[in-house]
Amino acid sequence: MPEYAEIILGKTLGKIVGGAYLIFFLLANILSIREFSELLIVTFMPATPAVVFNVILVLIGAYAASKGVEVIARAAQFILPLFVFSLLSIFLSVLPVVEVGKLQPFLEGGIQPVIWGSVPSMIVYGEVIVLTILLPNVNRQEKVKRKAALAVLGVAFLLTFGMISTLMIFGPNLTGNLLFPFLYLSKFIEFGSYLQRVEGVILLLWMTGIVVKVALFYYLVCFAIAKILGLKDYKPVVYPMAFVYILAATFLFSTTEEIREFMELYWSPLGFMFELGLPLILLSAAIIRKKQGGYSR
Repeated sequence: MPEYAEIILGKTLGKIVGGAYLIFFLLANILSIREFSELLIVTFMPATPAVVFNVILVLIGAYAASKGVEVIARAAQFILPLFVFSLLSIFLSVLPVVEVGKLQPFLEGGIQPVIWGSVPSMIVYGEVIVLTILLPNVNRQEKVKRKAALAVLGVAFLLTFGMISTLMIFGPNLTGNLLFPFLYLSKFIEFGSYLQRVEGVILLLWMTGIVVKVALFYYLVCFAIAKILGLKDYKPVVYPMAFVYILAATFLFSTTEEIREFMELYWSPLGFMFELGLPLILLSAAIIRKKQGGYSR
């Protein structure tokens, strides 16, 4: 995105837009780190300070980012089948206890609550915009675009099916009050009397997925910093940024409720601005400048 912004808007304004995206990606990664720390604290280790999990996750992400995007992609290739398998295992295991009647009454309050309730999920899908930083460095960009679209559709299917499964077991009221409803859903998995309480295994697989996401965003932030500052290599930025991540993830929010409040009140508008608003503005500017005779740096 910083490169596109500079080409479309010029060097000065482009760096400003690129810096704004840098802050957005940085904040998204900080939220991912802190949310995962809260998950571990609330569900498994309530006496452990969040900073412990933050430090571990950030250092793993920094190490992966220092090795480059290809290493992160290879790790994702290995983890993705396990991640999808864990989700499908949950869906299949809870089928005997689902109650379709808990989905009723359908559209009791009309379509408007459904639309507003879908906004947070739309922000999750919009994070695919991180690929705009990687696209200039990819040889076969047309394949990346197609696969990115398929990935968004796949995520949409899994999230939708997961939420429907959760609603059919816990009902709408209890689901809305649970901090991590899908994790509680995994506790219903049982394979006879010989294999029970497998939520720990599911959590371990999700941990690997979070590590990949944190590492990718970590790399992209460092890469964007290097581009904005005109550095030849991003690696000198990697480990100094670890201090920023650890401090922000630890002290930016005091409690889980503060995180939920920020996500509900502020993150959706920010997501729409950076994932939809600014890209549309850049696209419009690119079309206008192309009609006027091209670009100049």
